[in-house]
Amino acid sequence: MNSFLVVLKKELKDIFRDKKTILFTLILPIILFPVMYKLMGYGMKNTMKGATEEINLAINGDNKSSVYNLLQSQKNFKIENPEDQKSALKEGKLQLIINIPENFDKLIAEGKEANIEILYDDSSNNSSIASTTVSSLISGLEDSIVSERLKAKGIDTEILKPFKVDVKSGILADGEEEVNPMARTLGGMMPSLIVVFMFAPILGIAADLGAGEKERNTFEPLLSTPCNRNSLIFGKTIAISVVSALTMIASLISMYIGLQSFMRSISEMDSGISKNTAFSFDLSPQSLVFMIILLLILLLAICAIQISISVFARSTKEAGTYLSGVITPIMIVSYIPMFMDAKDISSFLFHIPVANSVALMKEFMVGITNFNHIGIVLLWNIIYLILALLATKHLFSREEVVFRS
Repeated sequence: MNSFLVVLKKELKDIFRDKKTILFTLILPIILFPVMYKLMGYGMKNTMKGATEEINLAINGDNKSSVYNLLQSQKNFKIENPEDQKSALKEGKLQLIINIPENFDKLIAEGKEANIEILYDDSSNNSSIASTTVSSLISGLEDSIVSERLKAKGIDTEILKPFKVDVKSGILADGEEEVNPMARTLGGMMPSLIVVFMFAPILGIAADLGAGEKERNTFEPLLSTPCNRNSLIFGKTIAISVVSALTMIASLISMYIGLQSFMRSISEMDSGISKNTAFSFDLSPQSLVFMIILLLILLLAICAIQISISVFARSTKEAGTYLSGVITPIMIVSYIPMFMDAKDISSFLFHIPVANSVALMKEFMVGITNFNHIGIVLLWNIIYLILALLATKHLFSREEVVFRS
C-alpha cells in the first residue's frame, strides 16, 4: 500500500509540475467553452439582426395590389429590380423574389384562387429568415381577408376555430415552467460528452506515463526500486484517473456555463420559446450514487487501457498513434445513444461497451432507475476493468515490451 501511494504521489507531482499540462487539461477547457458558446450566441444574434434589419427583395407582377403595398410599407424592406434576379438572389444581393399575379385584388374579390410565389436561397440563412418574415406578413394579410369575408356574410370569425388544442407537459408540477426544448436536447447530449471528456484531454499524459518513461530511460530505474509492478500499474492508473476526473469536471462545469449563456441568447432572439433555459435532470440521490460508481469504474477501465497502450508503444509518438486508433472507436460508440429517447432504449444497447454506460446515464437523467439495466451495465464495466488491468499487468510483466525502444 505504501509503495502504491509513493508511485501515485510521484506521478501526480510529475503531471502537475508541467505547466503546459495544467494549461491544456484544466485551465483551457474552463475558458474555452464559455468563450466558444458566447461567440456562437453573438454570431447567431448578429445573423438574425442582419437578416431582419434590411431585406432586399424583388417584386414582380401586380405593383398596385394590397400585397405589394403591404411589403412596400415595411421600413426594413428595400424593393429592387435587378436585370438578372436569379443571379442576384444566388449572389446574396437579393434575399427574396416575390411573384404576385396580375389583378391580384380583383381575383381575391371574386373569390378566385391567386397564388403568390416566394423564391428564396435555401443555402443562405439571411434568405431563409427573410422568407419566414415575409410569409408571416402575407399570412397575416390572408387572415384579415378571410375575416372580412366572413364579417361581410354576418359570420363570426370564431367559426374558423371550433376547438382549441392545449399541448403542455403532463409530468411537471403545478406552476413549474416547461424547459426550453433546445436546452432539453443539449442536456441529453451530456452523457456522451462526459465519456468523451474522460479521455480526450489526457491522451498526451497517458502517452507520457508509459512510452515517455522509455524515451527518458527512467523505466528501468523505476522497476529496480522496491515498488512492485502492481503498485506501478495501480499508481499510474489512479494518477491518470485523478487528472481525467478533474478535467472532466472542469470541462462539464465550463460547458454548462457556456451553454446557459448560449441558451439565454437564443431565448432572447425568439420570444415564442420557453425562457427556462436550465438543463432539466431528474436525478434521484439513489441514481446519483449509481452514476458515480458507474463513472468511476468506466474511468478506471479507460485509463488502464490507455496505460497498457502507452507501455506497449516504443515512443510517445507511437503511443499517440495507438491511443488515437483505440480511442476513436470508443468516441464513436459513445455517440450512438446521444439522440435516443431515454425512455425507449433497446435492451441490446446495454450490452455494448461504453454505449451501455451512456444509455444508463441517460435513463438516470430522466428519473428512470431500472435495476436490471444497472446490474447489466455495472457487471459489464467491472469485466472491462478487470480485463484492462489484467492486460496492463501482463504487458508490465513482459521484459521485451517494457524495455523495447
